[in-house]
Amino acid sequence: MLALAYLGFLFMMIFIEIIRPKKNAIDFLTLFNISFVLWYALPGFLVAFDPEHAISGEWLDLLTEKGKIETTLAIFIGYFLVLIGFYSSSAEKLAQGVAIESRNNSIIFIYAIGLLLFAWVSIYIYSAQFGGVSNAITQGLAVRGGLVETNEVAFFIRFVSAAGFSSYLLAAFAFTKKLKKGKLFTILLFIISVILSWISFMLKAGRYNVIYYLLGFYQIYVIKKKKFPWFFTCIFIGFAAVFLVYGKNLFSSLSAIQDGSDAVVEQFNTSVGGNEQQTVSLYSFMDNFNYTFFSLAVSLSRDYDMRFFVDLIYGLVSIIPKRLTGIEVPETILYYNSVYMTGGFDVAIPTGFLAFGIYSMSWTGLILVCLTYGWSGGYLQAVLEKYNHQIFWMPYFYALMAQTWAGIQGSDPETFFLAYFTFLMSTFFLFWLGTKLTHQESQPKIK
Repeated sequence: MLALAYLGFLFMMIFIEIIRPKKNAIDFLTLFNISFVLWYALPGFLVAFDPEHAISGEWLDLLTEKGKIETTLAIFIGYFLVLIGFYSSSAEKLAQGVAIESRNNSIIFIYAIGLLLFAWVSIYIYSAQFGGVSNAITQGLAVRGGLVETNEVAFFIRFVSAAGFSSYLLAAFAFTKKLKKGKLFTILLFIISVILSWISFMLKAGRYNVIYYLLGFYQIYVIKKKKFPWFFTCIFIGFAAVFLVYGKNLFSSLSAIQDGSDAVVEQFNTSVGGNEQQTVSLYSFMDNFNYTFFSLAVSLSRDYDMRFFVDLIYGLVSIIPKRLTGIEVPETILYYNSVYMTGGFDVAIPTGFLAFGIYSMSWTGLILVCLTYGWSGGYLQAVLEKYNHQIFWMPYFYALMAQTWAGIQGSDPETFFLAYFTFLMSTFFLFWLGTKLTHQESQPKIK
């Protein structure tokens, strides 16, 4: 019965996405719908339809019959609350009063170069503790898993993603018709930013970073051309599926990079061959996303004290490295959710935004989180999409912001602030240095 309910829910989401009016083929809500399917709707359907394959052994006891029903109800309610918030008239009205004026293009260009230099310095400082970039790449997955000790400069890994932000801004200059002088130089800078971006991906051993980076340029193409490149779309979906399944093996094989490309290939084949059960299937693909579904189930079934959104403060404070301040921040909901799910904190498991609401204030928290989240997305989209065809770099920033907003679904405050700190700071300085923001009261329409 639940499987049919989820199936109907999935078809309803597809129907809503097809019929709803939108100015961009891929907008904020499009990415939200795709993400919501992956993080909640599809895992729910698979668990209800084929629990034997959909639930891994260690999480088998996390889902009771009562939990299944409450989790399903929370997913359905949460989705519609996000839609209500997204299409709130107050979000649209407030956004219409915001005006963005891009200042001198030279300021934006210099800022993009500054971000690129900052990313390069961050990569250099972070890699120095390992004896160089190539050594740091070989340790990427081990550092991510907490298997390798790092020193005080380890927090510079948070800043290497500035290369990706810079890459998008430089792409706006490299591929716009407005820029005529210094075109080759700009293209060269863009190529360097792409190289540094990929180095940052390997240092962080993050599969999602690679996919989001490519997805952003795909989204920009669709926004500017107002059409879908269906052939490339199919290739990208296939690549994303395979990369999510085998990406960890790939990053693991980079430990042999100093021995040459042949050693990397051999290490990769050994890594893949050592796990006979690792195949590209829907279930192996969904193993990358279903943690949010099970986190929601756990939040509805465990006994604990309400958090009352204190994790918003703890998550923000967690940005500051403990080694530099000596300040001990209380354990966040990321810690407790991981303990509830696995019995320890060997692996950090984000809650996802629905479970964060439940942990914070039960069903009232779910309502508040979903309405606020939906409202913020509707407001940001209404503000930015007005300038996609007026400010030449706006489609590139629009894509980044849409991804960030959609990505909140799979996060909690600590996970989000740590992952997107550089993006948030880069955005602040971009608008502070490169734009003039004004707000005007919306005028009533004259009939």
